[in-house]
Amino acid sequence: MKIDLKKTVYLFFIIMSFYGFSIANASWAETEVTILKDAKALEKIEKDYFNKRLKNDLKGVYQHQHPNFKKAISIEEFLYFEGRVVSGYRNGAMGHISGGMIPTMSWIKKNFTKKDALGFPRKSYYKWFYNPFIQVKDYNLEKISISKDGKYAMVKIILKGRERINPALVRENISFDFTRSHIDFWEKVEGKWVITVLADSSSVSGGQRTMYFIPNNNDAWGKKEYIHVDTEDLLAMPDADRHAVK
Repeated sequence: MKIDLKKTVYLFFIIMSFYGFSIANASWAETEVTILKDAKALEKIEKDYFNKRLKNDLKGVYQHQHPNFKKAISIEEFLYFEGRVVSGYRNGAMGHISGGMIPTMSWIKKNFTKKDALGFPRKSYYKWFYNPFIQVKDYNLEKISISKDGKYAMVKIILKGRERINPALVRENISFDFTRSHIDFWEKVEGKWVITVLADSSSVSGGQRTMYFIPNNNDAWGKKEYIHVDTEDLLAMPDADRHAVK
């Protein structure tokens, strides 16, 4: 009887262990499917976001911004600063604005259209970099990292384009190919992926400001646990657009 009891207990633990393993596997499988779906959605959203920046469609770029950012920054402000503006910028002088005081809100509302040196309206340009001699032309998707809670994501891309040496320095037209790593930070808000809020952190000395994406303060982005999805994983997934007969 003792032997049978031991066998019964042993079998019970084996069955429960297997059952628990099966549940864990099923749970992980569901998580994996959700993550892959989110990654596929982010791949398409990133492409749209990149193309709008490439085409200098600042109104389209603004639509991808976080709702809290839109509450703090109006579309007119976004257009006036050509997309390079942080939430709460009026708390102090922004490092990228030269010429002293920031214009009033009422003035920006009336004068958000950019003008050339002669005062004529000119086309707006999305500013990828402070260096005006860098021209972004395309990108390669490298990796999509989604937090385990499915709320935050980092999309790493490699920007491709041409960089020209300032002709005033060399008096020649010298340009070369350039590639640069770039990360877009996303947050899922009410089921929609949006760019996280861009904020600033003033230094104690009052000098250069540190720009970061909320919740990047206190290195929150780095502390989160992520599931990484690379391009091979995305290519393995069914895609109606890619597999359509043309």
